Amino acid sequence: MILLFNGMQSSLGLVHDREMGSMRLLLTSPLPRGWLLLSKLVASTLISILQVYAFLAVAALFGTVLPWPGYVAVLPALFAAGLMLGALGLALSSTVRQLENFAGVMNFVIFPMFFMSSALYPLWKMAEASALLHDICAVNPFTHAVELIRFALYAEANWPALGWTGLAAAVFVALALWGYDPARGLVRRGV
Repeated sequence: MILLFNGMQSSLGLVHDREMGSMRLLLTSPLPRGWLLLSKLVASTLISILQVYAFLAVAALFGTVLPWPGYVAVLPALFAAGLMLGALGLALSSTVRQLENFAGVMNFVIFPMFFMSSALYPLWKMAEASALLHDICAVNPFTHAVELIRFALYAEANWPALGWTGLAAAVFVALALWGYDPARGLVRRGV
């Protein structure tokens, strides 16, 4: 949940910068546009990972016991999930021009993505309740990020979840790069 909210909140800054005009200066720098966006994405992911580890430390103080290797094994899973969710936020921020509109878009993305995932209930429990709900949860990229992190916390690999998370991250990064490209993307069209 920390990664999901931080991924969207970090993109909120880009919408604010575009609205205030400071993004124009940033995007005219000699560095490639993709490098700037990927740097923003990696930086926000690293900050999110620090917050997740702080949350895990507080959870440990309250008696949540996890295997020690899981604290190390979860790092790559957190990075992959953070990149995917941050890239989703970047892709969405390329379509929104006003700060107020992005807050509404975030709500329409974050809450369905969270509640229609395996974050609260495992997929097998969803299948018992409704086949349609299970299918929706199974195609939700956040479900695969949650499963990847859940398995990694117990020092187990979930290769299908890693594959789907990586694929979703690649698609979202490509959409964000396309959206912020003035020659082809949404910024040129004035969306």
